[in-house]
Amino acid sequence: MAIKFETTIDEAAAQAIPKLRPLLGKRVEIVALDAESPPRDTGRKKLTVDEFLALRLELPPGVGPISLDDMEKAIIKGALDGNV
Repeated sequence: MAIKFETTIDEAAAQAIPKLRPLLGKRVEIVALDAESPPRDTGRKKLTVDEFLALRLELPPGVGPISLDDMEKAIIKGALDGNV
């Protein structure tokens, strides 16, 4: 569950929630989320980083899958010599 509203932080709000004190007198938007809500089960398994990247990338014909390790190596190589 979530609650969202706009208000001006007054002394009563700052006393009730001390972390709001720096916003005293300011118009704010407050969003409260239920932190105890259990995660939703979508019925899908969680993907590894490599699986996620493989799904998101559209590779040119003839190019094999790219792993996270491959990407890190390419980033390092590009940073060191400017060529990938």
